[in-house]
Amino acid sequence: MQHIVIIGTGLAGYLLAKEFRKYDMSTPLTLITKSDGCFYSKPLLSTALTQQKTPNQLIIADAMTLREQLNATILTKSDVFHIDADNKKIFFRDEMRCEHTLCYGKLVLANGAHKINTFLAGDAADDVLFVNQLEDYRVFREKLLKKNNIAILGTGLIGCEFANDLVNAGYTVKLISPDRYLLSTCVPEIIGLALEKEFHRLGVQFYGSVLPTKINQKDAYFEVILSDKRMVTAELVLSAIGIKPDLTLAKTANLKINNGIVVNASLQTSNPAIFALGECAEVSGQLTMHVAPILKCVHALAKVLVGREQCVYFETTPVVIKTPACPVVVVAPPKNCIGEWKIIASESINIQSLFYDDSNRLRGFALSGDAIKEKNRLIKLMMG
Repeated sequence: MQHIVIIGTGLAGYLLAKEFRKYDMSTPLTLITKSDGCFYSKPLLSTALTQQKTPNQLIIADAMTLREQLNATILTKSDVFHIDADNKKIFFRDEMRCEHTLCYGKLVLANGAHKINTFLAGDAADDVLFVNQLEDYRVFREKLLKKNNIAILGTGLIGCEFANDLVNAGYTVKLISPDRYLLSTCVPEIIGLALEKEFHRLGVQFYGSVLPTKINQKDAYFEVILSDKRMVTAELVLSAIGIKPDLTLAKTANLKINNGIVVNASLQTSNPAIFALGECAEVSGQLTMHVAPILKCVHALAKVLVGREQCVYFETTPVVIKTPACPVVVVAPPKNCIGEWKIIASESINIQSLFYDDSNRLRGFALSGDAIKEKNRLIKLMMG
């Protein structure tokens, strides 16, 4: 039996292990992770304050429980630093920094993504917080104690979700972004402005079309200097400028990479014994940063690992942005698709914007407010 090793115990890694065990309960299975191995839902990190959940309450199962459930070895606090693809061997350091090797028959990279660096000057640049996993969120919540005034760098999906969560919990929030409007990378301007209007009503301040250039500490506050020379003060600064696939291990194995680890429709990399899925993978030219496509990959790869031929197919799946002040649902048009957004309905924050290509085919949509009820109808139109 070929030993299967999965690097990473996030959503992709653990769900793959669970799905694989539906088909095969006996093949040796090892999961290895830098973290403590607790399983949790990452999307819930940006709504935990509203839900009055502590970091520990977000945990679904710990590593000990999952070892039994999955009949698997789970190595926690272990940092994989090299893959010898020729000899099918990985090298890692344990919690005590002792080096070990582990052989595999098939290897799955599910090691996720890491933050995009901010490159800020100032004596407090290293104090900027970033949340991409539960360990980060624990630090964030500890630092948040007895604070009230929070600055967030970035107004994409994560920045806006955290802003809404914080303001719901009574915090003062300041959003800083080089973009002219909120969610500018995924929605037309009219929807970004509707969200901004509702945020403003809740007390959120938006500093748009500017870059943070420097962060200094002054007494109990941070001073964020903007590119237009204005200064924003805050007791805590959170970076939400984005994440990118972690390609570090793929490079050590000489795998083909692009924006992510390049895999085919069967989730196989340029090395036939190595597979990848989750935030680190680029599947047939598409990054998989959201839950729905990751689940598709999980179901497909589990079958591939037990010897079945299987290709992943991505259906039209909306992204739900968790901003209850102004709910937003998006199906982004395909990359490089030529066309334009058309506003079909606009009443207050209830906006329906559709993207038509140059052949007048519906290829995407963005909805806000009560218009999100049109989601299923529009998906049927796109698929029909």
